[in-house]
Amino acid sequence: MSEITMRDAQPSDLASLARLLLLVHQLHVDAHPEVYRPISHDEAGQLLQQRLREPDTIVRVAEADTNLPLGYYCAVIRSLPESMILHSRKLWYVNEVVVDPAFRGQGIGCKLLVDLKQLAEREAVDSLELDVGVFNAEARQFFQGQGFKPVRIRMQAQVARSR
Repeated sequence: MSEITMRDAQPSDLASLARLLLLVHQLHVDAHPEVYRPISHDEAGQLLQQRLREPDTIVRVAEADTNLPLGYYCAVIRSLPESMILHSRKLWYVNEVVVDPAFRGQGIGCKLLVDLKQLAEREAVDSLELDVGVFNAEARQFFQGQGFKPVRIRMQAQVARSR
């Protein structure tokens, strides 16, 4: 494979990115069908199209000589004001980092995060944050290997609804 390059996602990437988004989303649907609903390829494309239009959202693509996305990340810029108990912070929340399964193990995920961290440094971002499902050991291991540390644990209890 030729050198991996990074670029901003374009509307022409939507079909490829939707396929990748569906791979990650289906993991969540399978693990927690009570929370996540299945979506179609078209719905994934619509979600990504919306993200491309949002000024506070960054979608970047890793590609090689084929000009087809091998992977991508999506991050949302958040500025948190100071409060009585918290300092003000500028963070980027990472919605997803996805690499095409056919190209995993070749450093593409690492290159995506290097790109994200470089952009964040240029923008004087305080931190990058993301959520990883407890069921997704592979992702947890990857992100910890890239310098992410667990900060909090979100817990859930199902409540029976009266009808």
